[in-house]
Amino acid sequence: MKHYDAVLFDLFGTIALFNPGKLPVFEWKGQTTRSTMGRLREVVTDVVPSVPFERFHQALGEVNQELGAIRSAEMREISSAERFRRTLVHAGLDDSPETARLGTSLSLAHMDLLAHATEVPPAHTQFVVRVSEHYPTALVSNFDHAPTARRVIQEGQVADCFRCTVISAEHGWRKPHQKIFHDTLAQLQVAPQSALFVGDSPHDDVTGAQQAGMDIAWVNASGAELPADCPRPQYTIRAIPELASLLLP
Repeated sequence: MKHYDAVLFDLFGTIALFNPGKLPVFEWKGQTTRSTMGRLREVVTDVVPSVPFERFHQALGEVNQELGAIRSAEMREISSAERFRRTLVHAGLDDSPETARLGTSLSLAHMDLLAHATEVPPAHTQFVVRVSEHYPTALVSNFDHAPTARRVIQEGQVADCFRCTVISAEHGWRKPHQKIFHDTLAQLQVAPQSALFVGDSPHDDVTGAQQAGMDIAWVNASGAELPADCPRPQYTIRAIPELASLLLP
């Protein structure tokens, strides 16, 4: 059985799990979903009364598509506050410091709802704590608001387990770009071939980690098929505690 000198973890979908049932109900054009929009509609109406919510909702969808394409092509992170600022400009507001301030307010409301709907299961906390007692560990997360990611790991009682916490909103590059992996490994002073990455995204984690020279444990909670363009992971698990037999004495 291979020995590793360090273990690196993804956050969302790996250590922390999202529960959409904790989001508010959002009714829109005859459809009912769970979404942060269920609360943001009230916030938009309150802080940006000059922008009809329908116009805001349409602008947000268009900006999400634009930024998604930029992130995929350039692998650079764009902050949540910037996403909402661009949405307000797209919806008709002036590109001004006040619009940027309003975008930040909407972003914080959105992030508070996401944090409330995200938790680190106790079994995950126990596992990460045990792993950190035997290996240098790090967190490498694609997320556009670092304070919320840090809030999730703090509330999940795993923040102190990581020798370094690298979040794309602070680092600048997003997985699968190799720089975010290599910069984290440099902080740990561990070679890629001696490290294991644990993550749930076939593209960002499986492909990214292997291109960076690491082995990968793919968290495949739903039993999905691996995309044809992804390299085969060294390990496939449903949840991170399944790695105990590999990593723990």
